[in-house]
Amino acid sequence: MSTLEEESDAFARRISDAVSAFIGDTVPFKATSSGSRFVVSDDTDGIVIPVGEVGTLALEVNYRCELDGAGRYLKVLSSKVAVYAGSRPKGDPLFRYEYVYDQGEGLPAGHLHVHAHRDQFTRVMTLAGVSGAARRQAAPDAELEAARMSRIHFPTGGHRFRPTLEDVLQMIEEEFGAKPGPTWPQVLRANRVQWRRQQTGAAVRDCPSEAVRVLEELGYGVRPPAEGPAPDRDDRLAAY
Repeated sequence: MSTLEEESDAFARRISDAVSAFIGDTVPFKATSSGSRFVVSDDTDGIVIPVGEVGTLALEVNYRCELDGAGRYLKVLSSKVAVYAGSRPKGDPLFRYEYVYDQGEGLPAGHLHVHAHRDQFTRVMTLAGVSGAARRQAAPDAELEAARMSRIHFPTGGHRFRPTLEDVLQMIEEEFGAKPGPTWPQVLRANRVQWRRQQTGAAVRDCPSEAVRVLEELGYGVRPPAEGPAPDRDDRLAAY
């Protein structure tokens, strides 16, 4: 078995474990060879998520993978996580998160698409309220307010990897045709590099053991401080 196949199988098992733990039943995932790459996807006719007593959502998940340049680690070329109203992943989803490694110029590598109309979200949110979902509960005279689409909180990367103001401004330029000033490309690049360097440092402080592992793998020598290595902050790593 090749390293790519081994890594893809291990990734499929990890994804299966996560989805199975959420569903409360075994949801198999498979790694399928596609030339020099592997596709990791669920081995079902659709992952069904019950919502209360009467509603269902369907989940579609797939990853396209290859080995990285060093030939050691799995690299995700593209991913899709889509949520549909109903029991089958057919038609347009409510929304989908996607990542594309070699994304075209002017498009974000990681992004969120919202397909559903407001009424479709309202129906699903109302079912969630009936099922007892805490965030969908409301006072007797405010049921419609609790089912507003604007009440949904889409996750966007947590503390360290959230979108920035510059990301939103570039989206306005690329998607809506705004015309930035002449210095914008330089400012965008400088600010984005500074932000990501800053957040890389913050991520290292959250998980110094991983930083040490990667640096040593790259050939650096790392000496722990006299008082001992700094602990990893699992609370930050696990934060929503």
